[in-house]
Order: sequence, then structure tokens, then C-alpha cells
Amino acid sequence: LPIWGFSKIAHSLSESLKAAMLQLPALLVRSCRQPCGRQWLRLTCRSVSAEAGSVRDPRDAVVKIFNTRQRPGWTVPWQDQPVESSTGSGAVISTSLGSGSPARRAVLTAAHVVADSRFLQVQRTNDRFGGEKFRAHVAAVCHETDLALLVLEEEQALAEMQPLNVGSARELPRVFDKVRVVGYPVGGDACSVTEGVVSRVEVQEYSHSLRPGLALTVDAAINSGNSGGPLVDAATARIVGVAFQKMVARGVELQGHAVPAPLIQRFLEEIQAADPESIAGVAGDSAADGKGPLRLRMPSLGCDYQSLEPRALRKSLGLGSRTGILVSRLHNADATQQPALAPGDVLLAFNGHTLDELGFCDLLGRRLHFAAARDLCGVGATVPLSVWRDGQEQVVHQKLQAARYLVPRGQFDVRPRYFVVGGLVFQPLSHEYLQGWNANERPSHLQELFQAGHLTPERNEAVMLSQVLADEVNAGYDSGWVGAPIVRAIDGEAVRNLEHLVELVRRRRSEGSSESTDCLSIDVQMSSGPFRIVLPLDGLAEADARISSIYGVPRTCGSVHYDQV
Repeated sequence: LPIWGFSKIAHSLSESLKAAMLQLPALLVRSCRQPCGRQWLRLTCRSVSAEAGSVRDPRDAVVKIFNTRQRPGWTVPWQDQPVESSTGSGAVISTSLGSGSPARRAVLTAAHVVADSRFLQVQRTNDRFGGEKFRAHVAAVCHETDLALLVLEEEQALAEMQPLNVGSARELPRVFDKVRVVGYPVGGDACSVTEGVVSRVEVQEYSHSLRPGLALTVDAAINSGNSGGPLVDAATARIVGVAFQKMVARGVELQGHAVPAPLIQRFLEEIQAADPESIAGVAGDSAADGKGPLRLRMPSLGCDYQSLEPRALRKSLGLGSRTGILVSRLHNADATQQPALAPGDVLLAFNGHTLDELGFCDLLGRRLHFAAARDLCGVGATVPLSVWRDGQEQVVHQKLQAARYLVPRGQFDVRPRYFVVGGLVFQPLSHEYLQGWNANERPSHLQELFQAGHLTPERNEAVMLSQVLADEVNAGYDSGWVGAPIVRAIDGEAVRNLEHLVELVRRRRSEGSSESTDCLSIDVQMSSGPFRIVLPLDGLAEADARISSIYGVPRTCGSVHYDQV
């Protein structure tokens, strides 16, 4: 070819190469994520925008939380455990605190960061502001979803901080979306950022409350001190989650969990709708006004259920092409309220969401367990349920109640309940009490009640004899820990709960000795079988005073819960 021909070809190649180089950064941003379609274009544009520096730095809205806490002693309920110090993270947001209240700055964090607090302080990031710490108080808390909202006594301390926005209540991040965890993990003082992607969105157990709930799984590092910090969308800096736990096990790496935005928005909406007078630090001039935080609860369907994955099981129920889950047992502690569900029902749909044989439904643009749909409802809400009963499909309406268990779990910011008579210490069995043992060393009869016990109108607590404080009034029944037998009856009357036990004992003591009996009879169930304890009524008051003096038990011989019983 002539020289001018080579020149023309070279010029054409040069122009094509320039055009290709201009497009290359955008093409490479998410080329390994979504290979084609509109989703790829959306993600590419978001990433280019983020990398172009148009997204705000979220670190200037994240604070460090200092908690001085003291947990109660669940095994010796009239004593407290030693004082501890811990740190966590939180995000400054803008929200109203109560119906009709103007929006103000507050700190969103995880409930476990501020649980059992005696003294709370908040510090702004010291690489942008001063290192001064400000007194804070818990305005609202939901331990079941591990969320809390803090207010500062000096509200102006947050005036320089631009609040972060919380993501939509109707949207969840997609798998592969890039996210950042912002907070104050151990190992340094400055605000830290780790980056990763959303790797899973599903219902998981919350370690703080032992309750299943919707959660995000991310591969961004979440370490001690990160808890309560925001999980932000890398492209928008919106809060899409609150970091609350990570999985620690052999062979497991980079599995952190966050409370998703729909649950955060539900939490904030309940606070916004509450009476301002019920929220600590809002109605008064100071947060230290003696009121406790607004304690929010999550709803429960009040039943146990099992999947209908086996074809033979579905066929035996005559479901045909229908799908759902089988109601196996009800948790019904109120004899006056008739539940809408019944054992043997097949739950076909919850609040308009059709269930498959594993209990999954279409929700928020994906397949999720219906527990996620349940948690988007409020306590006290009445929801329609489609059930298969007696060979036909029916619609019933169930009022959602706060979750209750025969053996309580997730108890924080509360005092243990107990009652002492004649040196016998009675307590409700709880998960917190069981934590006094290693998991594989717990008494089998107590562990069985924790795992399989359920509420009935006849018994809504498992009352145990936790220990015997030795004295001449109870000589012969051993002392200390005696196996934690479960109390069945007082003077032949079945015990429903600890309050009922206190009532029976005090009534019997007020009656005094009679011709028929001059003692108090207590029937318990040991792991080996039934056992009876008898205490003399004569001299019992003197014995209680003596035992109180020797063992340091309060003179009331019981927690404040039973002062008026």
C-alpha cells in the first residue's frame, strides 16, 4: 500500500483505541458482578458515581459509645456482677421522638451495645472533632431486633454532624451490592471503614435475643467495637443496616450480620408514633428524668410449626396442589383469649403472602421466610391467615401478641425475680440462669424445658428451687445447689408462676397453724422424680430474719416485684 494508506489506517486505529480507553473504566467496574441487562447498567453507573467522589464520607456522622454496665447475678439474684466497661459504635440520624415532636438528632446503635447500662457516654470522631465525651441516655430499645436509640443531654453536641439517611422500608440491598461498615473496632481510636459486598439476605437467629429475624450477611470485617455502627451503601452512603454480630467458628471467615433497613424503619416509626411522655429525656428538661427507655416488642404468631417438604405428609393432609406449613403446637398462656389457629392447621398464607412447603414467600422483591413478613407487622395488629382445616380452605384473623416463652430469654435492663422462704430460694427458670453453666453441662431437665417447654393456661413459668440457704428451719434438705427441682404445688395447689407461688405462701402464713396442719408443704419435681419439702409455720418469720442477716438477703426476702403481692 502507499504510505498515505498506512497513515490512514493508523489514524483510524488510534481513534478507536482512544474511544475504547475512555469506556474501559466503566466497563471494568462491575464486569464480574452482573454480566448483562439493565441491572448491570445500574450497578455500573452507581459504581462510577461512587468512585468519582460524589458520595459523602459517612465517618463524620459515626460516634463511639462508652458503656459502663453492671449485669445482675442470675444465679444469686440479690447480688450484681462486677462492673464492666465496653465500647461500641453508632450513627447520627434525624428523627422525631414521639408523636407531634419535631425531628432532632439522635444516635442509632445496637441494643447489646447499651444493655444493662449504668453510665453512657458518646464521643465524636476525634480526627474531625474534639475528643470530649457527652452524657447519653437510651430513649428507646428493642432487644429482640437488637436496636436502640440514644439521646444526648447536650443535644448541641451533635449539631455539627450531618445525619445519615436510613434506607427505604420497602427495599433490601441486592446480593453483590458494595457496602461499608463504619465504626470503632478495637485496635485504634480513629473511625474505621471496612468494605465488602452483601453476600446473603435471609432470616437468621439474633444472638442477643435468641430470636429469628431478617438479617443481612456481609463479607466486610465486623470486629469487636464495630457493633452498632452503620452498614452503608457504598454508592449512596445511606444506612442499609446496623452491624450487630459476626459468626465465629472454625473454618468461618468474614461473615458479619446487620439489621436491615426495613426493620430499622419499623423501629423508628414506632418511636415516632409513641407518646413523647413515655420516652426518656424527651418530655423533660433532661434525659436524666428518672424514666426508663421506651421498650418496643416484636410480634409472635404464638405457635410452633413444621415444614411440609415430605410429599407423603402433604398427601396425608389432602392438600392437593396447595402448599404451606403445619401448625404443630400453640403457645397459649391466656385462657380467656381463643387463638385463631389450632394444632393441625396448615398455614397456607400469612397476611396475603402465599407460603411454600418451607414457609417461604415473596417479600421485598425476593424469597424470604414468612417470619420476615411477620416482623414487619406491629404487636396488636390483626392479620388474615389462610389455613387448611377439616378438608377445606378457610380465612381466620389472628391478633399478633408480643412473644412469650415458658423459659424467658433475652432479658436485659431488668432485675431478676426471686422469693425466699425458710431459706428456700425460688426463681423462674430463664436462659440467663442457664448461662451459668457451659452449654454441654447444663442440667438436662432444665435444658429440656428451655428447648421444648411451652406456655399453657395452667403454667406460664417454670418455677425452680434454685438453692437452699442452710438453717435449722430447713435442716435435712441439704444446702446450696440441690439440683434445681421444678416446683409443682404448694399445699396441693398447682403453681402457675412465681407470683402465684408468693401468693400461696403468704396466704398460708397469714392463716397460721390450724388443727389440721401447722406446716407449709412444697412439692417439687427432681430430675430423679417427685420430692416433698415441709417447713414449720411456727418460727418461720424468725428464721427468715436470721437467714437474711447471715446470707445478706434483703429483709423483704424477695425482689421488689412482689412487695405488693
